[in-house]
Amino acid sequence: MYIEHRQYTFHPGKQPVWLDAFEKFGFPSSQRTLGAPSLGTFVADVGPINRFVFMRGWDDIDTRDAGIAAREKDEQWGEFKKHSAGCLMAQEVKFLKPTSFSPIQSAKGFKFERKIGGTGMVVDHRTYDFVPGKMPAWLKAYQEVGLPVQQRLLGQLLVFAVTEIGPINQVVFCWLYESYGDRDARRTAMANDPQWQEFGKMVGGLGALKQQTVMGLRPTSFSLVK
Repeated sequence: MYIEHRQYTFHPGKQPVWLDAFEKFGFPSSQRTLGAPSLGTFVADVGPINRFVFMRGWDDIDTRDAGIAAREKDEQWGEFKKHSAGCLMAQEVKFLKPTSFSPIQSAKGFKFERKIGGTGMVVDHRTYDFVPGKMPAWLKAYQEVGLPVQQRLLGQLLVFAVTEIGPINQVVFCWLYESYGDRDARRTAMANDPQWQEFGKMVGGLGALKQQTVMGLRPTSFSLVK
């Protein structure tokens, strides 16, 4: 499976215009023509603002070209491009591969099942960059020691994936929470957990991480993950 991960940055003031056009025209056209499920559509409210983040799943990446070609011929997609022209400042696309412990393993039949309480949602979107050659040892320690603690104490893990095309030696993952307050309380409990502290000691000696980037996202009104 491939996860197509996209980040769009808007000119200030243009994000609402683009989102309105995408909700009315672009998203329905994409869902109808691409043949691949949306794994969530989000806007950033902590971190780089004026940013839209979304993911789409592909079990057969070769179908992507055919789907994009079909969408380009779609009248509704043409309306989207007309109404959203001039909004974008920058675009970034990465292809990710889910790890063996990622909740999302296949695009076929994907249907989001909400496991957190409440009705709100914030997404803790994390990008970790690794020293070349050091990522496998960190991932092994995380899967065996760190992840069980987080599954016990944090919110809901949506996806955990490794960059296949784009900046390599990188992982991207998302945890879901009811609110930022819920996130803070859960992460405080994690920081005080002896098993998590042991994980920190394990990976601290690896010298694996180069950089960690965190964004706070919220689902759009049309997101399938919300």
